[in-house]
Amino acid sequence: MEATRTRSATGFGQSWRELAHAPTHQVPIVLGSIVALLVGILTYLFAAANAVAIVPATPDQAYLVIFGMIGLIGYAVSKQNVQNGSIVAAIAGLAMLVLVKGESATLGLFAGLLLLAGAIWSLASTR
Repeated sequence: MEATRTRSATGFGQSWRELAHAPTHQVPIVLGSIVALLVGILTYLFAAANAVAIVPATPDQAYLVIFGMIGLIGYAVSKQNVQNGSIVAAIAGLAMLVLVKGESATLGLFAGLLLLAGAIWSLASTR
């Protein structure tokens, strides 16, 4: 069936269409990763705008961006192998829960819990 499916879109539009056909248990992984990336990037941009200069990134901002990207890698891996991708996403979620403190702690906690819940749901639904 995979060999006969045609792909009409390329690039960014295609990835959103694939997300619409993703299993429901993978959605929290994607949402948690996107929330972490957005919070990490936006808090840095707001800090730079307030200082009207380039400022060094705080460890919390760096952790959110790094583990948000790792969560997206876990989602990509889970398309091929759900167990391995879920483990990667769970590690990223646990790292966010443990490492993110300070001004972005609430949203870091939310993103980490989303990643962890999505990973557990993925593992439970495929067993």
